[in-house]
Amino acid sequence: MTYRIHTAAAVVTGALGRRASGAVLYLVDLTVFVIGLLRVRPGLFNRATYNSVIAQLIFSGVDALPAITLLATAVGATVTTQLILLMELVGDEAEVIGMLTRIIGLELSPLLIAIIVIGRTGSAITVDLGNMKLHREVEGLALLGIDVQDFFVAPRLAGVAISQLVLAVYFAVIAVTSGIFFSAIAFSMTQLKYLLAIPLAFDPLDLVTFAAKNLLFGIITGATACYHGLRVTSSPTEVPQETQRSIVNAMVMIFLLDGLIAVALS
Repeated sequence: MTYRIHTAAAVVTGALGRRASGAVLYLVDLTVFVIGLLRVRPGLFNRATYNSVIAQLIFSGVDALPAITLLATAVGATVTTQLILLMELVGDEAEVIGMLTRIIGLELSPLLIAIIVIGRTGSAITVDLGNMKLHREVEGLALLGIDVQDFFVAPRLAGVAISQLVLAVYFAVIAVTSGIFFSAIAFSMTQLKYLLAIPLAFDPLDLVTFAAKNLLFGIITGATACYHGLRVTSSPTEVPQETQRSIVNAMVMIFLLDGLIAVALS
């Protein structure tokens, strides 16, 4: 009986060890992949990469604006309005402003936008690169002397990172502003005073952290999507498998990073 218990414990410990070592190796491999992308090299900035960045910005940012606007308005009508009502019952005006800036502006906006960007843009990048790799288009361009990372990966990474930051700012503005308007219509017009007070309540350090966090979220999303897309080799079934891994891994890393940042700044 004791032997069986020790055997079961050894099996569980071994499985956990393999999972942990696999996760560490994955993070190291992804980090090396990102460092290679961020390295400035001759020929990186040209008309082709510039057009690719613009196309990625249009797809990740501009095309997502209707959905982001609808979601931000819904968050403003529900979360922001209820938060204003609750905080006015238990706190003063400064505490209401602080909660709106901290929860809606600095915390909720980056996370919700990251989830949307991962599900919408990250999955599309993985499928796109995976199919190109499957049909040997990437190999063909590499044989022509075209750097795959410069032409395919780096522009997507830059476009996703910039889109994440701009969409998070846009979402925060809409969510807070619409919430204040809904709250004023439903309860009291005096709550419109928050419209002028909230822009002045942001600390410069908080804004720098907000920008850095969103850029990191965008880099993680873009890099993970490209990394898994380029891992496709020969089977069509690899494309949905790598897409699923890309989405799950990006979300896990972003939530862990957000938690670490919150602990470090608390």
